[in-house]
Amino acid sequence: MKATVILLSVVAAFASAQIPCGNTPIPPNESRIVGGQPAKPYSWPWQAEMCMTSTLGGACALRCGATIIDQNWIMCASHCVDGYTNKPQRFHLKVGTYDYHSVNEAGEVVTNVTQIIMHPQYHTPHEYSHDMSLLRLSQPLTFTDHIQPVCLPLDESNLLVEGTPMYVTGWGATSEGGPVSSQLRQVVVPSLNMTHCENEYPNQVDDTMICAGRKGVDSCQGDSGGPLVTKHPDGRWFQAGIVSWGQGCAEKGHAGVYARVSSMCDFVKSTLGKDVCQ
Repeated sequence: MKATVILLSVVAAFASAQIPCGNTPIPPNESRIVGGQPAKPYSWPWQAEMCMTSTLGGACALRCGATIIDQNWIMCASHCVDGYTNKPQRFHLKVGTYDYHSVNEAGEVVTNVTQIIMHPQYHTPHEYSHDMSLLRLSQPLTFTDHIQPVCLPLDESNLLVEGTPMYVTGWGATSEGGPVSSQLRQVVVPSLNMTHCENEYPNQVDDTMICAGRKGVDSCQGDSGGPLVTKHPDGRWFQAGIVSWGQGCAEKGHAGVYARVSSMCDFVKSTLGKDVCQ
């Protein structure tokens, strides 16, 4: 009997590891509502909440958004962990959750972080260039309807066309300087080509960044590190960008700037020891 249980456990773990990326067992609401809206619960299953504890212990406060890319790894922005690479114990990751205040949502998982790796070229050549970090979890995730990995693009040229609708999700502020949202929210932002992006941020952007958004439609404080995703024609969701920086929130003439995931696939591959981008 014990041998049967062990065999079933191994088979279950193997099956979980083979689940394709970018799937949403609970389909999101894809309506293009200006200014954002609460997301359908658990419809963005790769969304993770990064929280940070104080040195004195106590509650874990929302720090940034993040994304599940593998059973053992979470992707985030470097600026979310800058200065803390030697203190992974200060961070926890919550996945499978909708209300970030919740401590007992059905199916949610909270796990510790054992290693933080920032992109070695962060800050080069600009302040927020290569704004990506990878966090190793203390235990592998089990994928469920509420917990799934997102796909990472090796080349997003067929995904990023001027005006293509993209989705940003997070618990960040609903307005510049405003309060964060307890429920996960989503907003549709139009992608901008590089020329348009450079016009909005002269001498501040490079090929490790992409721009998306317009007046009234943007990510904001607290969304940092979270995903900018778009739907591939085959139905899977790919993360083209990581919420990085921008001037204000939803200001005219200042789109949101995101770390370009495809430009850092070599870093992801060397860190995870396998090719994740596709």
